[in-house]
Amino acid sequence: MEILIPLVLIVAAIFIIRLFGAWMLRINEVIDTQKEILSELKKANKTQSN
Repeated sequence: MEILIPLVLIVAAIFIIRLFGAWMLRINEVIDTQKEILSELKKANKTQSN
């Protein structure tokens, strides 16, 4: 039990820092934009092949 609590705290701290970093760098917005671009490219590819 003495090892478990600090380990959980370290994992929680890493998770929080990672979420904060993703928010600061707006990685989620970049991923959403890439998904939109990919779907548009797929649509364009389908119309060209038909």
